[in-house]
Amino acid sequence: MPGMNPRHTVHAEGADLLESCRTSRVETELRERVIAAFDHPEEHTAISGVTLHVTRERVAPTLTLFHPTLYVVLQGAKRIILGGRQIDYSGGQLVLMGLDVPALVEITEADGKTPYLAVELAVDHEVLGELVALMPPRQPSRPQSVGVHPLPSSALTATLRLVKLMESPTDARVLAPSVKREILYRVLSSEGGDGLLQMVRAQEALTGIGRVTNWMHGHLSTPIAVEDLAARARMSVSTFYRAFKDATGTTPVQYHKMLRLHEARRLVALRSRSMVSISETVGYASPAQFSRDYKRAFGTAPAHEARYFS
Repeated sequence: MPGMNPRHTVHAEGADLLESCRTSRVETELRERVIAAFDHPEEHTAISGVTLHVTRERVAPTLTLFHPTLYVVLQGAKRIILGGRQIDYSGGQLVLMGLDVPALVEITEADGKTPYLAVELAVDHEVLGELVALMPPRQPSRPQSVGVHPLPSSALTATLRLVKLMESPTDARVLAPSVKREILYRVLSSEGGDGLLQMVRAQEALTGIGRVTNWMHGHLSTPIAVEDLAARARMSVSTFYRAFKDATGTTPVQYHKMLRLHEARRLVALRSRSMVSISETVGYASPAQFSRDYKRAFGTAPAHEARYFS
């Protein structure tokens, strides 16, 4: 380009290359440490709110309940089906979950040599609010329950330091809170910061939706009416319905059904009740309908899965 100093161009290209090499080394070490820590449970449970994911084979779509979470994805690929929306992500990306969200999840790329790898960090809303208050004002885009963004190298480096702390429980207790805070800050400062900002800026709407989802969690066997839920959220029916679907990717009725089925699966795994008792506990009047919905959600009938857990 006219007027551009060739030395500056070469310098910039060299700096980019060095940064790329450094990021590649960090990624390689982080992948190795995640696998090593995952294979030693006493390490990967050392830091509260941090979960390591290592999956060595592809997994068919499974109904999963997510919580407000940040995922640093290191390798492999996963697909989320949220209502009518399909979201694909893979190594080198950052995934943000803004609300309790039930969704179908499928691991699409993973094997013994290159497993699916991710580091999950639960979002501390109090720390997040403090960070947002300290940073320059910024208007986020429209709220989404799930966002996928490029993984900033600064967050990757901080994540490596966090995983290293798992080797020493004492170091983890003392230093992990500040490193988790740094990761949130690095993400807030990046393109993916919009997703975290939405958790704070959209708090009023999400608080109303959160009141409803919390109520649903505690009333799995109670029949629901959208009018009653809207009143609980302090919104009009139309506003509530739209806000609920924007936040969770599904309707209130479908959300409630998925919560009931998740609780049913937990009870099936405990093997402490009959199938009829479990279906009644989660609000099904018909055991046959319960079995059909359960099989549709999890791929097998509850009675068959009970034998698997035995």
